[in-house]
Amino acid sequence: MRSRLAAVCRYEFRMQIRKRSLWLSTAGLAAVIALAQGDRGPRHLPDGTAAAHVMAGWALLFSMIVPIGFGMVLADRLVRDQRLGAASLLRGLPTRQGTLVAGKYLGAVAATALPGLLAMLVTAAGEFVNRGDASLFAWAVVAFALVLLPGLAFVAAFALVCPLVLTAPLFRALFVGYWFWGNMLAPNYLPSLTGTLVTPIGDYAASWLMGERALYAGAPGWPAFLRPEPGMTPALISIASLALLALPPLVLAGPLLTRRTPS
Repeated sequence: MRSRLAAVCRYEFRMQIRKRSLWLSTAGLAAVIALAQGDRGPRHLPDGTAAAHVMAGWALLFSMIVPIGFGMVLADRLVRDQRLGAASLLRGLPTRQGTLVAGKYLGAVAATALPGLLAMLVTAAGEFVNRGDASLFAWAVVAFALVLLPGLAFVAAFALVCPLVLTAPLFRALFVGYWFWGNMLAPNYLPSLTGTLVTPIGDYAASWLMGERALYAGAPGWPAFLRPEPGMTPALISIASLALLALPPLVLAGPLLTRRTPS
């Protein structure tokens, strides 16, 4: 079973990594947010700022908008298999539907994560020129893994599965609205999930790395039990919560695919 899962994962990775839209959307959104950051952005942090703080700031900055591109690119992945007839061929393989879904998910996440990781490493190189601290590269990887990757894993699960029910264009429209409502809208303006443990933007993890409150992490609002003070434990709980929330759509993917695929 492991070899079959690995084979599906490799196939999906190769399919996804070749998509120009993935690279263009990631590079474009990362460049836009990097250039548009205000004077409180990580580019303006004073000399001597800890490398962990600098790269966590960059990871959070990218996380504000880059995951939108991830969701857009992944939204038609399973739907395209249905449209092209590949789903019927895959059903003929000696592999369980759950293994196919898991392999496609892991391969898609790995391929989609690569441009984001490269964006962080390029940023670390730019910061290294100015700060001369080689640990920026290590912290770029850590910040990516803790701030950006959990949100990507969460977004990928819904982006792959929801279009099987909603259609890809409708999902994309709803996803953009959700992203700004549930990640960027201050809860004191309108009830939202912004600043909670289940916010995929990664502000709890960023707060832990930076040693101070980042963005809206723990901002007062409803529900209060999802808004503890930032720290190591809440950050780890947030990461684990996002991973768990990615499971329900993946569990439903198998039955949805079976129902949509002609016998």
